Amino acid sequence: MEEAERSAFAARYHAVVAAAWSDPDKERMLLRDPGALLAEHGIRVPTGTVIEVVRDRPVTSDALDSQIRAWEAIADGGVLRLLVPHPERFEATDLTEEELDCLVAGLGHPALSDVPR
Repeated sequence: MEEAERSAFAARYHAVVAAAWSDPDKERMLLRDPGALLAEHGIRVPTGTVIEVVRDRPVTSDALDSQIRAWEAIADGGVLRLLVPHPERFEATDLTEEELDCLVAGLGHPALSDVPR
């Protein structure tokens, strides 16, 4: 996958995850008809592809790379393992002032571990 394709896929994939995390109707759609949710965000899955939604794997710094590899492997097996983990739950009282600032700025998340602070 070329860099431009990778960036476009990453933006669409993150939009799918954000939709599932922020909208209960989209989360239900993810479980009921993941292909429709992907299509709604510009990701067209080849006809006949089985989509396995993976919810129990935590977000790691390599999650996007793993998802891109899964997307590229569809042609080999006709299966897409779609990682959409449950959002991390925590209480704001468990965070320091600095951690809260980073959270608001979008820093400190495992997927953003290489972003400088």
